Amino acid sequence: MQENMVSEATLKNWSRLGVDVEEQGKRLSSRANKRLSKKNILPLEYFSNKENIQSLIVIADYIKENGIPIRKVIYNLALNLLKENNLIELRDKDFSSKNKYLAEILSDFKQDFDKYLLDVYLPLDEEDFLGIVYQYSQSEGDKNTKGSYYTPQKVIQKVLKCLRPDDTFLDPCCGTGSFILQCAQIIKNPQNIYGCDLDEIACFIAKINLIIKFKNIEFCPNIYNINFLGENIPLEEKYFDVISTNPPWGAYVEDKDQKLFPKIKSGESFAYFIVQSKKYLKNNGKCSFILPESILNVKVHQDIRKFILDGFSIRKIENLGKIFSGVLSNVVMLELNGENIELIELVENGKTSYIEQKYYKSNNNYNFSFINSEDARLLDKIYSTGYETLINSVWGLGIVTGNNKKYLSLKKTSDNEPIYTGKEICAYYLQPAKNFIEYKRENFQQAAKDEIYRCEEKLVYKFISKKLVFAYDDSKSLFLNSANILIPRMETHSTKTAMAFLNSKLFRYLYLKKFNELKVLKNNLSSLPFPILTPAQKCELEKLVNNYLETQDSKILYSIDKFVFECFSLTPNEIDLINDFCN
Repeated sequence: MQENMVSEATLKNWSRLGVDVEEQGKRLSSRANKRLSKKNILPLEYFSNKENIQSLIVIADYIKENGIPIRKVIYNLALNLLKENNLIELRDKDFSSKNKYLAEILSDFKQDFDKYLLDVYLPLDEEDFLGIVYQYSQSEGDKNTKGSYYTPQKVIQKVLKCLRPDDTFLDPCCGTGSFILQCAQIIKNPQNIYGCDLDEIACFIAKINLIIKFKNIEFCPNIYNINFLGENIPLEEKYFDVISTNPPWGAYVEDKDQKLFPKIKSGESFAYFIVQSKKYLKNNGKCSFILPESILNVKVHQDIRKFILDGFSIRKIENLGKIFSGVLSNVVMLELNGENIELIELVENGKTSYIEQKYYKSNNNYNFSFINSEDARLLDKIYSTGYETLINSVWGLGIVTGNNKKYLSLKKTSDNEPIYTGKEICAYYLQPAKNFIEYKRENFQQAAKDEIYRCEEKLVYKFISKKLVFAYDDSKSLFLNSANILIPRMETHSTKTAMAFLNSKLFRYLYLKKFNELKVLKNNLSSLPFPILTPAQKCELEKLVNNYLETQDSKILYSIDKFVFECFSLTPNEIDLINDFCN
């Protein structure tokens, strides 16, 4: 398990630094990666009626108290549900059904009877109560490893708005059938609905759910317990009008499967599902995916973004916010078309805007920015001004001690010195350091060169931040790894003028519109346009920065922003657009 949670280099560093086994265990357990978590997450977003939570808790308590395997639980609850829908009759130790397909499905999955589970109350107003029980039975760690989080009905309804009664539909990782059940509200023929999943129990539940949904029709559900990413799947020569799914995120993809997708280097499971879905989509078909926000702009996903731009037209991107219990990241809905569409619809915070497809093709790393046509024109104007960049500058990481508890102190002594963290970085200046360290490079896991820390003047910035926050340091101070270091190297700019632009409203707007990432990355900073300054302009801006460093008078920030706007010859309307966004 350790190899899945931390890199081999990290483990070696811990060993070199003398981190004992007990401390390593604590570090592994406390990492944001939740793969060791044993707690159960209540899927609140998946309930149709929150009053049914109590029914789940009653059943979960019985399961836990009696140590019943989940396969047996699901089998007995399925019989209970089918009995309530008059699809089977129960005898002492067996069942009977007039539906031969249902009888085969139950026989293949057969488990011992449990009288309590066969008779316990099940809420019939939940379309997928079996799925809720199954999902709740899985630990947070299991769900994280599989990338398995079921989608709320209101989101699925939004995704499937394009569906028509005669369409053929595929969910390539259907789970217990959340998308399939919503399809059944629209598609009239159950034989036009297909699903695939690696999880045998989930596939069993999906089949039961679909049969109950179409209980007056005898049919064999097209639900396959297979790996959709593998070869020779039973969908050959089958093409679909609509393919929609919430693919697993961050789930492990076997090497043999990765080799089938040589253009995708990220190793991210959801990217492979997008590529494979394209093979089964009709030329004028539609795809919809529920994905992590990282698909939009994280560099490692540039290959799947390029694949999307080359193979599809993007119809819509909508930011859905945080919709999954136990998942902190924002979620987006990505709608793709097989046929050409000129404009992309963008929906965020209840606001809708449009951008041309070609704009994304010209973006760095093919980023899918939430940016409208007006923003695009403004960015084009900004980049049409003569400028230089930070490409030749010096960059450094803050110190990685490997054991902050051991090396940091809250008290100043004759042997230590201040060390700053990202928390002490404000725009232009540093707040007083709260920690002190004895600087011995050989003790630390990682450190930049001494000349970077001890430079006469440098900029430091928060690494984890959506907006740019740069501070000036001429005290040759040390920084922890929550801060990064920049020593600007540009012909017409000084350290202080570079900081003025980086902290300006214009650059905040520019950075968020182009990248909108949670990390401030070197490559993104290196692409920002610093206008070529005359000696007089450089002198004027340095004077403003010095005045602000001395007085911290907020009126000076207004003057700095005005100076930056003038460098790009922005109009009052363009300035208002930037101010409204930043405010």
